Parts: sequence; C-alpha cells; structure tokens
Amino acid sequence: MVDYERLRIPTPFSIGRVNCYVFSEGPLTLLDPGPRTEEAYELLRTHLEGAGRSISEVERILITHPHMDHYGLAGSLARESGASVVAHADAVEQLADPDGYFAREQAFFVPFFRSMGVPESIADTVVELPQPYTDFREAVPVDRPLEDGDTVGPDDELTALETPGHSPGSICFVADDAVFTGDHVMMDISPNPLLTLEPGTTDERTRSLPAYLDSLERMAAVDPSVGCAGHRAQVPDVQHRAEEIVAHHHERKEHIAEMIADEDTATAYQLMQGLFPDLPVTETFPGMSEIIGHLDLLEDEGRVEILEVDGVRQYKLD
Repeated sequence: MVDYERLRIPTPFSIGRVNCYVFSEGPLTLLDPGPRTEEAYELLRTHLEGAGRSISEVERILITHPHMDHYGLAGSLARESGASVVAHADAVEQLADPDGYFAREQAFFVPFFRSMGVPESIADTVVELPQPYTDFREAVPVDRPLEDGDTVGPDDELTALETPGHSPGSICFVADDAVFTGDHVMMDISPNPLLTLEPGTTDERTRSLPAYLDSLERMAAVDPSVGCAGHRAQVPDVQHRAEEIVAHHHERKEHIAEMIADEDTATAYQLMQGLFPDLPVTETFPGMSEIIGHLDLLEDEGRVEILEVDGVRQYKLD
C-alpha cells in the first residue's frame, strides 16, 4: 500500500486548485507540485515543515503531464532541493523549453486553424497564450524519462501507464491500491483533449481525442478502483468513470454528425460556433480542439468526406 497525502494547491486558473500528492515513505517525493506562484510554494513549504520535513529534503518530483498548473513549480523546487525530475519521454521537450515549444505550436496552428475555417482576422488571437500565464511556469529538465510500464520508487511501487490525449506525455502512476490519474480521469469534469504538435515534429498535429479514448480504454483495465485525480475529489470507481467519459464523447460525436447533416457541409469553425455559440475568442483553441477531435472520430469511422474549398476544409457526411 502506498502512503501519500493530498495537498490542494491554489492556482490562478479557472480549473481551481490542483492536487499535489506527497509521498513521505522512502525518498520524499512530490507528484505535480503545482504552478510557479509564491502562494503554491508557501503552502507546500508550510505543509512539509509541519510534518518535520523541508523542501531541501525533496528527492524526487513526478509530473503527470506538461501543463503549467501541474509542473510550473517543479524547476524551482528541483534547484532548491536537488531533486530528480521524472516525466514521460514525450513530455521532455515541452518541459525543457516551454516557450520554444509554444512558438512552434503557434507557427503550425495559425495556418492550420485558417484551413479549418477560422477567420484570418482572429486566427492569430486563437493561438495566443496570455502573456501573464508564462509567469506560472519555467523550464525544467527531466532527469528520468519514463516509458509505459516503467516503475518508480524504492520498491517499484508505482508503475507508469501511458495515457496520451489530454496532452502528449500524459502519464498515470498505478499502485496496488490506487492510480494517480493527473487530468486523465476526474470526477464531474473531463479534460479537453487539446490539439498540439505530435511529439518530435513541427508540422504534424496530434489526433488528441482518438488517442484519449484509446487511453481511457486502457485505464478501464487497470485494477485499482480508486483514482487520485489531478483536480477535485477522488474518483471512487475509475473504470466506471472512464466508461462514462467514453460514452459522453460518442454522444457528442453523434450530435456533431447531426449538425453536419443539417447543413449539408460545414467547417470545423462553423460547427464550433453552433455547438458553443457564446464562446469567447480566448477559448477558441479548446473549442476547436473539441470539434476537430470529434471530426477525427467520424473520419476514422469513414462517415465524413472532407472537401477543400478555397483552402478551407469542409466536412460532409459520407
């Protein structure tokens, strides 16, 4: 049985607090220490000192995926403590150079979103990350890249499970009695399988939703029933929750198919506007990720035909 404590670390993001897990037996280990903020640092420092420990004693930092609300503080903690940083191999590039990675994403996705029907006048805005957000992260080198099935801990008590979809490099850590799911499986909410660059490329996007559903199918086969999620409460039955999320996405896929049928042909941007009519421009990237993911599912099932009109893709039911 793995002994751990959950710390609810504040974040400046709409998702709210992130769950950091502290493993005190053996090498002092933190899983997802939170964003790079003074508030997050102080909460973590105070908790460790209350337990008779200190940040300088942290020996290992585990990162479930390369999103700043989870890893932003890792670089500072590693410098102060000398801790080794552990993450999936597909997260290494983004963690080591988040600004460069983001610039490469921008270069790819501006023309890509134009090809999906986003008006040229707003395509640049769609891929902009608000500048203040960069304050909540910093580069962090990964000392130990993990692959699926690798084990972590003095007694190999945590096994890495690859779960790409919400992001490349997403990984869950499976123990005998629990699975630490990051954002892969959560109660009440499901993560947006965000579009990003395929690892190791600058000109190919991920097919994030199909990858996410495949990962959920893998998660449903995991033995531990209790999920220690990256946000909000524990997941009392991971398998059941994974099945619920899969069903939700297939229902949405059918709804989008009906929307295409009603219009005969439609761009991804038109479908996004129809599904999310009040979505602000600043949320267009996740909105487009949602729509394109379900179009990918329909394409995989051979149910849509893709036409190109003046450089813009139009989707038609086949």
